[in-house]
Amino acid sequence: MAATTLSFGLPAEAKTLEEILRDKGIISAEDYQEAVKKNDLAYYRPGRGITVESRDGNYTAHLGGRLQVRYTYTDKDEPGAENSSNFNIQRMRVSMRGNVYNPNLYYQWQHDFGGGGGSSLKDAVLGYKFMDELSLQAGQFKAPTSRQQLTSSGSQMFVDRSLADGFFNLGRDRGILAKGAFSDNLVEYMAGVFNGNGENRSNPENNHLWALRVDINPLGRFAMDEPSFNETKPLLNLGASIATTSLSAADRNSVNSGLLSNGVNVNNIYRMDDDGNLINFTNSNDVDVWTATLNAHFKWMGLSTAAEYYFANIDPDGASDWDADGYYLQAGYQIVPETFELALRYSAVDSTDAQALTKFDQNQFQIAAGYYYKKHRAKIQADYTIHKDDLRDNRDDNILRLQAQVIF
Repeated sequence: MAATTLSFGLPAEAKTLEEILRDKGIISAEDYQEAVKKNDLAYYRPGRGITVESRDGNYTAHLGGRLQVRYTYTDKDEPGAENSSNFNIQRMRVSMRGNVYNPNLYYQWQHDFGGGGGSSLKDAVLGYKFMDELSLQAGQFKAPTSRQQLTSSGSQMFVDRSLADGFFNLGRDRGILAKGAFSDNLVEYMAGVFNGNGENRSNPENNHLWALRVDINPLGRFAMDEPSFNETKPLLNLGASIATTSLSAADRNSVNSGLLSNGVNVNNIYRMDDDGNLINFTNSNDVDVWTATLNAHFKWMGLSTAAEYYFANIDPDGASDWDADGYYLQAGYQIVPETFELALRYSAVDSTDAQALTKFDQNQFQIAAGYYYKKHRAKIQADYTIHKDDLRDNRDDNILRLQAQVIF
């Protein structure tokens, strides 16, 4: 067996077989590069981090991370309120993924050290791929709901996700998921059962969150990536999701004690008020919650458009139910292909709640610019937001954000 040189640049005491064959002209330079790739046991790939693998492919580990540093200036409309100017480490995530024993037994781990909230486990996944049509995984990961939430925060067209997603997303949870794709990714599905209590939380009772998502890609595989990096053919994604859960008194006590604040966004079906006020349930019975989303995404030659609709129905036992919905529309175009992009987005949320505590009616208009040095692996983004709150006086703020990201 030929001696192997690690791609970290460690010197070899003798030439490898591939080097000898290349030097004698028996194999071409291209064949040599391919042979070296297959022999490498450790190497670095931008955006994927350090990879260590066995030659048979049964063991792999990809260790990498993502850093987002952000500046935010908020021009507050409220009289007497100080405008805010803030630097933040929005996300500092380290991740590892790969497979053990055979290529189909996979794992994933992601931890966040940024965001101002201290260290937090994000993903912990153990799964097995039986075939393209079926994989099963368990652990902690995102429930299969809105497409924008499932798209990584590192792959967004704007500095971050939309107003509507902030209100309605269900975030990460602990549970089990089946997923797969048919007919060369023409149809994709994800179906799971979760605790329903958010990330890093156990379930205090026996209610669960059930979620299903289906995507159709009639023009070919559509990656979870918002910008269009000069695709040579048009791509279209049509998707829908539905989720349901019941919140018991034990769940609501967890909410009241703040246990859900790290598991789900402050603005969602558990806390529908932009100020973080809790839903004011007046009885101890279960509260049934249904959510649904519909989306359409299109990409071609630097143009990317997206629209997504969110709906929620909250039905407390022994009290009147109420509805909430929201949406966003966005479009971007890369004026300089794979380098410079401009984008626009409008997002709105509304509820029919009779309780003033949780009634809301807000919208945002945003304009964004992005410079992609190495696509998402190294980029700078800026967006300007005009935020309007139609139910509260003096809450129409203007927000400027600037963010730099590197994936390593």
